[in-house]
Amino acid sequence: MTAPVRGTGGDRDDGYDGYDGYDDDWEPVLDEEVRGPLPPPPDTTAGVRCPGCAALVLPGTPRCPRCLARIGGGGGGGTAPPGARVVLHFDTLALSLPARPGEPLRLGRDTDWAPASSGAFAELTTVSRRHASVTVDPDGSVWVTEESDGTVNGTWVNGAHLLPGARHRLRHGDRLQLGHRVACTVRITGDGPC
Repeated sequence: MTAPVRGTGGDRDDGYDGYDGYDDDWEPVLDEEVRGPLPPPPDTTAGVRCPGCAALVLPGTPRCPRCLARIGGGGGGGTAPPGARVVLHFDTLALSLPARPGEPLRLGRDTDWAPASSGAFAELTTVSRRHASVTVDPDGSVWVTEESDGTVNGTWVNGAHLLPGARHRLRHGDRLQLGHRVACTVRITGDGPC
């Protein structure tokens, strides 16, 4: 990228001062000459990146102070360690729903299909009757699947739209959105059994 700089004109002896009303005598100058050199990248040797939210955390810190994800080996990110708890926190509804290994947590307004969530979503027409399911696999990985028939208002994870029937891996701190008005935060903690 270059920035314009006014030229010096030329040596003419006919009285013409070089200005014709147009700025056609600009000279290209490199960005580095105008703005200076780019600053060095941030020093990441002073910490590690959190697997849940990518915040820089001091070495030796067992959990991220921002999202509480486990730092280092075992249980961080999208895998729940044995005995971990996977909970969806719906802040605006004052609702927390646990997901347990071996049984899907169904999210929707259908009382028979989604008994744990249907009462809270009963009046929320942006949530479909059979919207999505959250599962915890035996290996501890956590997944969300929008129902294969799809939903009227869609499902998103961290702003990315999900395709109907496709499993999407969830990680600690992810934002799961059902329709346009209902969202929750995924929490994976090692505080006790699911």
